[in-house]
Amino acid sequence: MTDEYDAGMHGPHDHPVIATLAGCAMLVAAAVLAPNLLPAQPQTILIGAGVGAGFVLWLVGFVITTRLSNLGWKAGSLLILLAVGALSGFLIHRQYEAGVRLDPSSFAEMEFGPQGAPILPKDAASRGPVSRLFAASVLADAGERRDYDAALAKFGVGNLSSPYLLTQNPQTIAKCGDLDSIKALANANAAKRAERTAGIRGALESASIDMPMKDAIRAIAVPAEGDALRANQLGFLDATAELCAMLAKRGWSNADGYFSFNSGGDAARYKALQAQRAALASEAEKLDKDAMARMKVAQEKVRAALS
Repeated sequence: MTDEYDAGMHGPHDHPVIATLAGCAMLVAAAVLAPNLLPAQPQTILIGAGVGAGFVLWLVGFVITTRLSNLGWKAGSLLILLAVGALSGFLIHRQYEAGVRLDPSSFAEMEFGPQGAPILPKDAASRGPVSRLFAASVLADAGERRDYDAALAKFGVGNLSSPYLLTQNPQTIAKCGDLDSIKALANANAAKRAERTAGIRGALESASIDMPMKDAIRAIAVPAEGDALRANQLGFLDATAELCAMLAKRGWSNADGYFSFNSGGDAARYKALQAQRAALASEAEKLDKDAMARMKVAQEKVRAALS
């Protein structure tokens, strides 16, 4: 008696609950997988696509089984799938939004070392393509700075400012030509920096980040000015090479820790070269301070955009 009643009410192949649940499961799976498979889209498009997908799944279920159900199940399953489709589109958008915010978060959380060098979060490389490239660039910059400073120390650049040290280490002015290899190192480092900057610029342009935030990140990771560091280093090396060549002529003596030159012209030139080198050293410090100040201002804009 009960079986006959159920058959009369639902028909022989009436499974609206199963069809509706299967459609919901497919929509939820799409919400989980879509952000990994498709590029980011506006929220309205994603919600509309979700509603459309819900309707298509309802049609499939209708053809297979729900058409045999009563009007309540037909309408109810349609409303459920449309609602779940819209919710899936909204969730996909939230996942895209979370991913978009994750990459800039590295710049918002960035700190600065004693010399003004940026320090990114330890997991910055996993937060997005821009963060990954910038984190790698920061590490490479630090390594290249160390290599450059080590090359100058190995040459003995500090000896050129002291007749006492130069007397103790005369090999310094015997190898003035070694400064050419240091200049080559500075040029090679500049080329690597340019390549890294181009990579960051490309990743930033293709990133799904709002333009105000993108501009702020660009001010941090892709400065608009030319390679001022390269110009500063080459200027310092040129002045040092000229100073080294002059001292290599041995037209000087140690006068209580000061250079005493046989020629007034050499004395004037020595003073001018040392002043030039000191100015370039001060300029290098200013470049680092200005870079840190620029990045801090841009960082506040990133934080404001994220908030």
